[in-house]
Amino acid sequence: MKIAYFDMFSGVSGDMILGALADCGVPLEVLKETAGDLGLKDVKINLSRGEIQGIAAVKIDIESGETHSHRSFNAIRDMIRKSTLAEEVKETAVKIFQRLGEAEARVHGVELEKIHFHEVGAVDSIVDIVGAVAAFYHLGIKKYYASAFRVGSGFVEIAHGRLPLPVPATVELIEGCPVERTQVQAELTTPTGAAIVSTLVRKEDFLPAGPFTFNSVGYGQGTRRLADRPNLLRIALGEEAESLKDTQAAVMLECNIDDMNPQYYGYLMDQLFEAGALDVFFTPVQMKKNRPGIMLQVLTDNVKLQDLARIILTESTTIGVRYHGVNRIVLARETKEVETPWGNFHIKVVTLPDGSRRARPEFEDLRQAAQRTGLPLLEIAGRLDAYLNKTES
Repeated sequence: MKIAYFDMFSGVSGDMILGALADCGVPLEVLKETAGDLGLKDVKINLSRGEIQGIAAVKIDIESGETHSHRSFNAIRDMIRKSTLAEEVKETAVKIFQRLGEAEARVHGVELEKIHFHEVGAVDSIVDIVGAVAAFYHLGIKKYYASAFRVGSGFVEIAHGRLPLPVPATVELIEGCPVERTQVQAELTTPTGAAIVSTLVRKEDFLPAGPFTFNSVGYGQGTRRLADRPNLLRIALGEEAESLKDTQAAVMLECNIDDMNPQYYGYLMDQLFEAGALDVFFTPVQMKKNRPGIMLQVLTDNVKLQDLARIILTESTTIGVRYHGVNRIVLARETKEVETPWGNFHIKVVTLPDGSRRARPEFEDLRQAAQRTGLPLLEIAGRLDAYLNKTES
């Protein structure tokens, strides 16, 4: 499966995405045809190559004779839908503009239909968004990963006046994603860039990507020169093994506890699972002064990180929680109900890397069947395992 990884060490903008994709080998003609399909007249798309702090990169500039840049979400949506672009490109591009419109609507406190895009309604921003989607479609990308968003400090002048960085629309768009605030006095992440990346990348995939093979890397130039870093976006393209059905980024929270009543651990585990933890486990450890203790480890996705940390700090005696990113390889799975000679069971069916399938019943159904039939739990479990896996193979 083909994937793309956004490495946003200097933020992200629409033109930087196009530049990086062009550097990865997307023909300029793809962008020109996209503008033509949208019915945008007198648009010039220029590509130039340069070097930023020793790194060769591509700069994309879009010129238009347009004298106004105010368009409603409905007007942009209709423009995309009436085009001759692939349906997948249309659907994704409209989704990006809708998220952008909803972010603007929340900022201004109005309905989506009343939003008129200013900078983002201009021809260059439309080409940035739809062109990026068309370019990824041209490359056959099926899945996206990203690093944390980097945002700048200070203020920026836009159509609405002088606003703090990141601008309110960007803040709305990157909500729930990992963000690193820098001291760079510039707009590193623009609403256009934030909208594209936060729509394409699932929130749980805003951490280092799982195992895959790079086959190309492209760099897109930003407009400004930054003092402390190259103003570039890096996009890496690669292949993810088809046998590994899903590679997911996750977060591991940890803390050591040596002064809590053991009776309370069960309640703490229940609270963490109810809040969405993927896994919770306790490991005996020897702590300072050779005191026995427990290391609590909680696996979760980035979205639930803060909520689970709050539960640990509230429901246990620890005074601190550490966390770090991890990757996990997850088999494709489904849950269904099946009828067997011993009754109905809810079973989980997983697909192994070689394509074979394995089925396991829910324990509660197994326990009830043992009580209902009078058979020993081990015996009915063995019979059911043979029956299910013969059926699923």
